[in-house]
Amino acid sequence: MATLSKLLGNMPRVVQVSPEATVREAAKAMAEANVGCTAILDNEKLVGLFTERDVLKRVLLKDLITDEVKVAQVMTREIITGSMDMSSREARGLLKEHHIRHLPVVDAEGRLHGVLSIRDLVLDEVQEMRDYIALSEG
Repeated sequence: MATLSKLLGNMPRVVQVSPEATVREAAKAMAEANVGCTAILDNEKLVGLFTERDVLKRVLLKDLITDEVKVAQVMTREIITGSMDMSSREARGLLKEHHIRHLPVVDAEGRLHGVLSIRDLVLDEVQEMRDYIALSEG
C-alpha cells in the first residue's frame, strides 16, 4: 500500500496562489494546470484551499464579480490535511469522512508538499487491486 509521500513523488508541483489573488486569477491557474483546486499560501503557510466548488457555491451562485473578489474572501479555511507517511487507504477514509475531494499533504513541520485529489487516490486503489489480482494469478 502506497504512502502519500510515494504518491506525491509522481505529482507535478502544487498549484498555488496568494490570498490576494482574484477569483479569476485562481480559476485561471487551476484551468491552466488542469486541476480542480489551488492551495492558498501566505508566506509559505497553507491558509486555505480554493476549489471548483468554491467558485460555484461561493462566487457564481452569489453573483459576485470574479475580477473583484479576492480568494481570501471565498476560500475554504477549514482544511483537513494528510501526512507524508499516511497510507492511501487512510487518506481515502479522510476524504469519505469529511466529504472532501482534495487532500493537502504536509510534512511534520506543516510544510505543504502537494495536494492529492480523490482521483489520485482512487487510481492508486485500482492499481492495488490489479497488483493483488496479478499476484493471485501468478
